Order: sequence, then structure tokens, then C-alpha cells
Amino acid sequence: MKFTGLYEFTEAGLEAFRQAFDGELEEEAIDLTNDAIARKITGTTAFTVSDWASADEMATAILGSIGSVNIKALLGRKGVWGWLSFVCRDVVYPEQKNGHRKLGEVWRWFPSEPEDYQKGQRHLIRMPVLLKSSFGDAAEHLLIGSPSVPGELREQLTSQQDMFHESFQRVARLLYLEPGKMKLRRGAGGKGAGSSRRLAQVRKQLDVTWDLFALSPDQLLEKLPKEFDRFRLKASESAPL
Repeated sequence: MKFTGLYEFTEAGLEAFRQAFDGELEEEAIDLTNDAIARKITGTTAFTVSDWASADEMATAILGSIGSVNIKALLGRKGVWGWLSFVCRDVVYPEQKNGHRKLGEVWRWFPSEPEDYQKGQRHLIRMPVLLKSSFGDAAEHLLIGSPSVPGELREQLTSQQDMFHESFQRVARLLYLEPGKMKLRRGAGGKGAGSSRRLAQVRKQLDVTWDLFALSPDQLLEKLPKEFDRFRLKASESAPL
């Protein structure tokens, strides 16, 4: 699907979207050309829904269409993310063999209030856009999977607002992402030593002693315990932080 810009659902459109994904309304009943349902956001540019291979590609495409609009001005507008969820539904919430969409928890598709971080963090479109706009290539390890699957690393390494810091994410990217291959290193997920789950736990422990926001990626990397050595050694052979 191609659009002349990004749009946002009105309150009526957002309610119709919720009903459609809840199975109370046919998706075809939502008329995107009706101003009472959706309105173009002034200043945005052409947007095309594609079969993106990764959440990174999807976020890049959306950010490429914001035009003269500041992305921060859009993050709190639920109608924007509802509209994007609806028009991108075949890629992000694909139909299964039984004919039903793979929706999962409601907050994966219906945008929560922006100040509710725990719910907002789960949205499969807004969160990738937020990560990409905030961290650029430092978010690659969180966005390499299919748009429909957030992946364990994103869930582990964005579950707390304190993790939303570029130094922390650059360290995680260096530890777990195979440079140039856009795939995760073996053992990055799961519960084992040095895994992303352990990094999230160790971050809390380090935060008791250190102001992690004041540390550079190199300094933070040095403070990780020995269990991260197997990843740290590979990280030292990778591209600079």
C-alpha cells in the first residue's frame, strides 16, 4: 500500500481499529479515505508499506516519511500508531493458517498511553521507531528480527526505562551482534552466563555503585563481571563502540 504521507486515526478511527482487531468489525469496513476516520499529518511525506525483513527496515521507512515533523511530537499521538498498526497489519500482524491475525497481547498492536512505559514498550511499531530514532545503529541488536517478532533481546534490554541509554545499548550491541552479519551471537538469548538476561540483572547491581548514565561504553564494558568475557573478547575484535 502507498500513501501520500503518514496519517493518524481520529478517535472514531481508533475505536474502529480496536473493534476490527478485536473481531467486532470487518477490517474492510474501515474507510481510510474518510476524514472522519483518518487524517493526513501535515509535513509528512510519501509512505509505502513493504514486506520488510526486519523491524530495523520498518522503522527506517517510517522515519523516512516523517518529513518536517519532529518524531517526538508524534510519539504521544495514539492515532498515529493505531493507523500504522492497521495499514502495516499484513507485515507486523500477519494472518495465520486459521485466518486469524497473530496479535498477541493487546499492547502489541493498540497504542497505550505514552507515559505508561511498560505497556508502551511492547508496541511492535512505536517501540522500534523510538529505538531507531533515539539510538540509530546502536539499536541494531534490538531490531534485527521480523517486525512481527520483537525477540528476546528487545524484551530483556528495554523492559526498564533505566536501560534506555545509548551507552548501555552500544555495549549490548557490541556484545551480542555479529558485525556485518545482522545476526546475534550464540548464547545472546536465554538465561546463561553473559546472556542478555544476565546483562539486564547485572546492570541493576552496577547501578547501586555507579552512575551508569555517566559512564562511556568502554567504561561500562570494563565493569562487567568475568561471565561476560566470552562476549567481551569478541566485542574487542569488532568495530569501535
